[in-house]
Amino acid sequence: MPDGAVGGALPGPIGPYRVEGVLGQGAMSVVYRATDGRSGRPVALKLLRAELLAAAERNAVLARFGREAQIGLKLDHPNIVRVHDYGTLDAGLGEMGQGAAPYLAMELIQGRELKQYLEADTPLSVQQGGALMASVLDALAFAHARNVIHRDIKPANIVVQDDLTPKLADFGIAQISSSDLTQAGDLLGTPAYMAPEVLRGEKADARSDLFSAGVVLYYLLAQRRPFSGSVATVMQQILFVEPPPPSHGNPELPPPFDTVILKALAKAPADRYASAAEFAEALRHALVVAGTMQAAVPTAELTLFNAEVPTVAPLRDRDALAAALETALRAIPGQPLDARKLTELLDMLADWQAGSGGDIQRWQSVLLGAGIEPLTELIVASTPAPRAAPASQRRDWMPMVRLFAAMTRALAGTPAADRARMSAARIAFDLSGRFFLYSGELNRVLMDGDNPDIQMLSLDFLRLEILQHALEELGAEAELAQSRSAMLMFAVQVIRKVTQILRACTDGNDGLARFGVAIILANIEELIVMAQRLFETGGQATGGLPQDAVAEFIAAAGRFASLSVEELRGEVATGAGTAESFAARLRGVGQLYLFATRLTAPDCAALMHSLSTMLYGLVAGLTADLGNAPVGDTGARSRLVALADMAGGLGWSEVERIALTALRRWAVAGVAA
Repeated sequence: MPDGAVGGALPGPIGPYRVEGVLGQGAMSVVYRATDGRSGRPVALKLLRAELLAAAERNAVLARFGREAQIGLKLDHPNIVRVHDYGTLDAGLGEMGQGAAPYLAMELIQGRELKQYLEADTPLSVQQGGALMASVLDALAFAHARNVIHRDIKPANIVVQDDLTPKLADFGIAQISSSDLTQAGDLLGTPAYMAPEVLRGEKADARSDLFSAGVVLYYLLAQRRPFSGSVATVMQQILFVEPPPPSHGNPELPPPFDTVILKALAKAPADRYASAAEFAEALRHALVVAGTMQAAVPTAELTLFNAEVPTVAPLRDRDALAAALETALRAIPGQPLDARKLTELLDMLADWQAGSGGDIQRWQSVLLGAGIEPLTELIVASTPAPRAAPASQRRDWMPMVRLFAAMTRALAGTPAADRARMSAARIAFDLSGRFFLYSGELNRVLMDGDNPDIQMLSLDFLRLEILQHALEELGAEAELAQSRSAMLMFAVQVIRKVTQILRACTDGNDGLARFGVAIILANIEELIVMAQRLFETGGQATGGLPQDAVAEFIAAAGRFASLSVEELRGEVATGAGTAESFAARLRGVGQLYLFATRLTAPDCAALMHSLSTMLYGLVAGLTADLGNAPVGDTGARSRLVALADMAGGLGWSEVERIALTALRRWAVAGVAA
């Protein structure tokens, strides 16, 4: 699993593992960074949150978790995330009849999901993306040879190490030839990457994985999905519509890849590659052909194929660098520091540090006199402030902070270092004071009156985040710790405000009609998003929150969710309302529940389990009702799409399966989406 930093409460030892931090958190599980006390090996420890499992979902979720462990322990391949161990934790859940919480100890990976590369502004090159997917196909060939079909190949299940080595993850819904856990007709996985035969309810085989890998490869190289739209639309496209050649989406893609990718996306399994190894061989051949084509093109035209021309620029004379840097630094007060100029200045610093010779005193004088000291005044004078007019603030404030920090680091170990540190301390002191002043103002705005301007508060909070990022950049640890405490206090206030709004909506059972559903849900959603960011930027354990505030929020969220879903069921029965309002209200309920899962602590586990069970039953019943609607009922189909999205986000795979199975009936019948 990828290594990263996420705030969260840390438990004690889990089996033989010492927990050291939180890597990520989903609706039903938390992944910790831990160390094996027996070997000293670092691991990613995935702990299933059993207290959140409703009874109807429990057996299926536990079975899939166990299957992920069983398969992971037997698949030892350099491109598959290795599972080291599997066990259970007695977490006091037995008092609620929930039993022990299972955990997986997995390989700890320095990297991120492929999904993040796809969403980045700068995509991977054709050579990088093609080589990466060829390695994924090697992993699939290894798994298929051991009778394991993954069944959920998608970017979120491909973890990419910092050196671009991919690791295939999450075999939780994999099919084993000797297992009866997955039967033909089960609709599990992610619809956008499902093979046509899976959507038709036929048994998945190795070629189904190849179709999914082809969708990922198309997305990676064409920089757009082959099938897009709502869940229902995507299903129909996969079943009946041939995707355009990937080069239509990316004209710079060399021609050989069109043939390779479209063969993997053939509707009939027999028309695809016979094996993952054959697919990998065809892909690598296309990479070689594309590389040969690039070599035949003049250097100036190499960008046609996303290739980077390696150049080795000679290091500039250090004295000339100092003069150029001084000129650029003195221009900053009257000329905004954009990303290109910041990069140029940082490159000058790097060139000087990598070279030799030159007047070192001259260089230090430039960094202090033209850079650090003037920037100190400019940064303090133009610090972003809540409610300030945009025209009065410099948009390049954070780039200036980054440049200041880089120059301070460049002077470390020199006679000028003390003066640089004094300037940094002055900025940190000023930012810390402003942070507490602004957070106090925002607290008052939040709690004053019944209807604060939530959107304005959210924008103001972004400015608080900027101040905190600046403290991080400056390495001001003491001030940063204080700002995180303030963030946590602000988060508590946001939780209390959400609780207040929820109670106003539900007291007397006429709150929803009185306040207007759309406005209330929009406010709640904005506040929930704000509180989530507060926890992330605060870096604090949610277990440190006041338990009374958490318990009151969970109880109010339960009442609001119950009333909302019951009203939605009434609308479905009478044909009232629209699919759009249905989806908006359902999204609000889902946001509430997901946020509640972030706040659970031992003292609130029973309340959280009660909320989960109640909400699960309401949503499952609503999904079953809509799933029985006749084919052609477009209102029911649109609502099922919203339910499938909600269930997927909450980790309720059984409810998601019911919704997707109903949607499959429409798609297979050829009803227009």
